[in-house]
Amino acid sequence: MSLVLGVIPVRYGSTRFPGKPLTVLGDPFDNRTMIEEVWRRASAARGIDRLIVATDDQRILDAATRFGAEATMTSSEHTSGTDRVAEVARDAGEQYSVIINIQGDEPLLTSRSQELLLGSFQGDASPEMATLWEPFESASEVLDPNNVKVVMDGSGKALYFSRSPIPYVRGTQSPMQSPMTLDSPAQLEHFRKHQGIYAYRRDALLNLTGMPPSPLERAEGLEQLRALEAGYRIHVVKSDFRSQSVDTPKDLERLSRLMLEAE
Repeated sequence: MSLVLGVIPVRYGSTRFPGKPLTVLGDPFDNRTMIEEVWRRASAARGIDRLIVATDDQRILDAATRFGAEATMTSSEHTSGTDRVAEVARDAGEQYSVIINIQGDEPLLTSRSQELLLGSFQGDASPEMATLWEPFESASEVLDPNNVKVVMDGSGKALYFSRSPIPYVRGTQSPMQSPMTLDSPAQLEHFRKHQGIYAYRRDALLNLTGMPPSPLERAEGLEQLRALEAGYRIHVVKSDFRSQSVDTPKDLERLSRLMLEAE
């Protein structure tokens, strides 16, 4: 029987926010650390048979072990979280046919979104990969290159990911000018915000991490474009939560507000 392996890749070092995984999130999260909150939420998802925190830092390994997680040390040479996930998947064995890569800085993650993601792999024509999207709330979010946009075909298969506003909506001001105008909710609805949580077929993950960066991947700084350029199918599912990754200490304030709104 095929099994699902969940991996939370975590590193301690961060230029903008050192020690982020061990940051205490505060009252809305019962004063749990970032990594514990993510692990608790990932653990609640049905369909994940084994969940591992993967790190190259002893402090994170010790903390994860204390709150009850299975944790493992990985190479310190990895250049991305995906490479770290691939190492764990390779070591875990072929019985895990689907691997879910759970971002360690998404403490608003819901079990339902993970279950929707895994549902993409049911049936004979399932894709090599799956990921999530959420609606944009404002034109300023669309213009922000830190918010990755995705366009899909009618079946939900990704056509392209970009840091630029895609698609171009006729009747709006050109994105080459400033500011781009999106005057109605109907115009804003054309845009999809990508959430960086992925599930992979095991062989697809191992193959992708063995490939060099592709031209579009290097241009956009988006590793999922390597998969598209290699001809892999990426199914994109609507998420049921608003993402708020934490890249700076200031992001913690917005995170707490979103948590209170969700309650």
